[in-house]
Amino acid sequence: MKRFAVLTPFEGDLPFVDRHPDDGAKVAAALQRWHRDWQFDTWRVSQGQWPDDLSAYDGLVITGSPASVHDDHPWIGPLLQRLREQHERRMPMLGLCFGHQAIATALGGRVSASAPGLRVGTVTTTLNGTAPWMQPPQARITLYAAHDEQVATPPPGAQVLGGDADCPVGGYTLGRHILALQYHPEFSRAFMDELLDALAPELGEAALARGRAQVAQPVDAALVWGWVARFFEQAMAARAQA
Repeated sequence: MKRFAVLTPFEGDLPFVDRHPDDGAKVAAALQRWHRDWQFDTWRVSQGQWPDDLSAYDGLVITGSPASVHDDHPWIGPLLQRLREQHERRMPMLGLCFGHQAIATALGGRVSASAPGLRVGTVTTTLNGTAPWMQPPQARITLYAAHDEQVATPPPGAQVLGGDADCPVGGYTLGRHILALQYHPEFSRAFMDELLDALAPELGEAALARGRAQVAQPVDAALVWGWVARFFEQAMAARAQA
């Protein structure tokens, strides 16, 4: 049995989210399709919930948030410090959207505003190559997107997995233990539909119509979760052998 800590830094006032599983439940449901015996504990770090000892876990997941890594929220500094500590321990970890940006910030990368502004819909990432855990391989992946910031410079030593013209760093790995993705394999079509409704005043008619057309198309979430499961398998095995 393997245990994972899911750190959820969600902040914001979006009432519709209560009609959907929280991010910890989304991650658990996705990965337990591959490993029924993997267990997940959710810690709402933006509400001051922290595990006593992260090193007691076999893996770590940091999910998304409307917050920015540049905000002065009291939980952001402690989160970044814990990420640095777990990196030193070679803790297997996955960062999604804000988590992707937080890992980069903690380990010496740089996060800046998204060039096209707020992106809500889907993004297709062209991959630079195939890693052993990317089975079955695929040259391009499409996932749900919801972000207005992105990683401009990945952490030193990171390998960029791929991107698109507006977000060249759509994902990266660091060593054999960190995988970070700008986009959202954990979101559902229903969640994205309601997110678009909630953000309609900010998006404007053209961006809203584009987003609705995009989320009506299939995404590669199931494929990517299989990749994530294999990444964690290999990262945990490498750590055990070290």
